Amino acid sequence: MHAGRFTAGVYICFMLLLAGCWMPIAHANAFLSLSPNQASYSLSAYSEFWHDTDKAITLEKLLADPPAFEQAHHPEDLNFGYTQSDVWLKTELHNGASDTQHWLVQFEYPFLDYVTLYTLRQQGIVAQRSGSALPVEKRALAHRQAVFPLELAANERVTLYVHVAASGSKMLSFNAMAPNTFYAQNDRHNFWIASYFGMLLALGLYNLLLFLGLKERVFLHYSLFVAGFGVAIFTFNGIGTLMFWSFLGENTARLVALGFTFASTMATLFAQSFLNTETYSPRWHQVLSHFRSYCWLAVFATLFLPIPSALYLMDVTGFTAALLLLLCGSYCSLRRVPSARLFVFAWSLFLLGAGVFALRNLSLLPANFITLYGIQIGSALEMLLLSFALAARFNKLKRQKERAQSAVLAALKKQEAALEQKVAARTKALEHLANYDVLTGLLNRHGLMRATESALERNRKHEQCLALLMLDLDRFKPINDCYGHEAGDFVLQKVAKRIAHLARDNDHCARFGGDEFIIIMENIASDDVLAPIVARIDQAIRSPIKLPCGERVSVSASIGISLCSGSESATLESLLREADSHMYAVKSRQAAACLRYGSASV
Repeated sequence: MHAGRFTAGVYICFMLLLAGCWMPIAHANAFLSLSPNQASYSLSAYSEFWHDTDKAITLEKLLADPPAFEQAHHPEDLNFGYTQSDVWLKTELHNGASDTQHWLVQFEYPFLDYVTLYTLRQQGIVAQRSGSALPVEKRALAHRQAVFPLELAANERVTLYVHVAASGSKMLSFNAMAPNTFYAQNDRHNFWIASYFGMLLALGLYNLLLFLGLKERVFLHYSLFVAGFGVAIFTFNGIGTLMFWSFLGENTARLVALGFTFASTMATLFAQSFLNTETYSPRWHQVLSHFRSYCWLAVFATLFLPIPSALYLMDVTGFTAALLLLLCGSYCSLRRVPSARLFVFAWSLFLLGAGVFALRNLSLLPANFITLYGIQIGSALEMLLLSFALAARFNKLKRQKERAQSAVLAALKKQEAALEQKVAARTKALEHLANYDVLTGLLNRHGLMRATESALERNRKHEQCLALLMLDLDRFKPINDCYGHEAGDFVLQKVAKRIAHLARDNDHCARFGGDEFIIIMENIASDDVLAPIVARIDQAIRSPIKLPCGERVSVSASIGISLCSGSESATLESLLREADSHMYAVKSRQAAACLRYGSASV
């Protein structure tokens, strides 16, 4: 018994000694093993960083004479603020699965000028580039953030080197995400961003129309403030460069500085008009007039200063403007100036949102949707409250101008009708964005869920038969590998058009994700009705597709079918499971047929 305890003690000591020797080695060679069972990983804690003060080192020099990289432990460790040096990141990834995995490497902060991802494999080095200063057509993936596709073969281990050069703040938190998870998150973010900019557009146009109708400059000052802030935040979020002005290159950062500085100028002018400081507070009116002169000088300076200096000037001007306007509004509130309290409350919300965003930049708050988009949330609430204050001011003006009341009301009705049309059109566009796939024009998952719920309800009410067809494309991956993802997207669009063309008028076609498509068919009389439809769809998909480069490719589809009658309590999930099972059975039969054919040929 004592001998057994002695042996166990020796064994434990040996294992502790081995662990103590191994831990430094493991820390020095830490790598992340990616599992297909997890949808996303934060790569920050598995990365090392190094500051390139000379901004002249290349990957070849870095590999030949490796510098001393520092280990990051948290995402906040990769938030470097306004450092003027370039930053290199190093991360080792391993595919622990026996199958090939596809991932997307995503940088959370969209305002990074140049981001280059080097993937070191045994076969060689693959370089991909992205960033807000890079034209869209030269980016690894056309997206508002720096996003890179990454494919890992079975049991493959790669090393990622990332080079980041940016004039602004360097917040380099980045993640590895499964494509489905990334695009689902992207759809959610796009919905809220589109809603935010739709609100800015509506507020700006509304107040511009009020200015044209009433000739009151306060409405013009407010609409110009919204315009300057909107252009700056539109560019800062990466939407502007993605959709309109990617040709600006490094001057994208200059446009952000120009937009925010111009917004500070217009905000000062709006505060003077709104609070009527010339009448109620002449001293503050003089202070704000002098500051506004400085703001105009700052606007012109941002056009000629070096971009880092222009960004610093933008920060100083914006912070000073926010502080002065808050102090002026508080003073006017104590003097009981009309609408001053609402002005102070609205501006405080904006400062709170900007403060949350700044604290997140300084790593004092965790990274999430609210802290990353705090300035947008605060500005949205501030502009809505100021719009209410402007509406109250408008009512006061209307009471004071009794003789012109009828003409003003007639003009407002026309303006409100025009605004309602714009808002309705924008709402319709947002609804389309939320329910339809951007690439193919078919329903997305959200749209499919809504269409299926309605179809199942009609199916149960009228006791009809409903069918769900799940189509999974075969031989699609080689097209992406050989001709690139743009060719793959082109094939998906062609297949989607063929499916939509062959579907009946009351059928619902959707892109379920990747190369999978779903068709919901209502009022199916019998199973025999489906056979010719499936055959036509299969034949249409197999037809050759001519790529933009002139090459012809062909794909096929494995089709799984699930049926339910009106008496069944089926759901979309149950139909998908059944169709998925049938589809993989089809794939298995096709694979077995190919093996038998190959054996026979031999």
